[in-house]
Amino acid sequence: MKKAIIFDLDGTLINSLIDIAESVNYVLKKHNFPTHNIEDYKYMIGNGIQVLIEKALPNNISKTDFDKYFNEAVNIYEKRQTQKSHPYNGIIEMLHSLSDKGIYLNILSNKPDNFTKDVVNHFFKDIDFKIVLGARDGIPKKPAPDAVNEIVKTFSFDKSEFMYMGDTSTDMLTANNANIESIGVSWGYRKVDELLNAGAKHIVNSPNEVLKLF
Repeated sequence: MKKAIIFDLDGTLINSLIDIAESVNYVLKKHNFPTHNIEDYKYMIGNGIQVLIEKALPNNISKTDFDKYFNEAVNIYEKRQTQKSHPYNGIIEMLHSLSDKGIYLNILSNKPDNFTKDVVNHFFKDIDFKIVLGARDGIPKKPAPDAVNEIVKTFSFDKSEFMYMGDTSTDMLTANNANIESIGVSWGYRKVDELLNAGAKHIVNSPNEVLKLF
């Protein structure tokens, strides 16, 4: 019997695509770099904010310039990270239902830890998440299993009683690397084929379908 679940955040629980894309495009436009279509950002998100900015900027940016553009983008996104973002339809209801069933809810994101906590506190004030973690210095980001193992160790039950839910191949690989059963969501930033090719154990097409797995 499953007792706990670890959720990815962006593309899984919340649609943050526009806030992220517009924040980065603002910096690109300011410095006369080509901007990107909002849909393009679906394939830049997922491996942490540094990788996102690297993909968005032109090639051959110096380290000094990269740090400047990176800090600008981070500062802009911090101010607007909840402006156009929102939970996907049915997510709040799903979280309440899982909690009512006694399932322990957790979040693990590659978004910076302080941003992750800010977003969760803004959108999910009434949800009883046990652990909420974002990217932290010294801890390998997903798909490394380190942070997943850290979460598991705080509970008194086995990995086989956990599930991990996300929307990208990075998430599915994270679950596989941690030896935890994976759930891929079809409403996120990537296509179902990508999730299946990365080893997704289950595919769900709506938050309500998640409840059936518990």
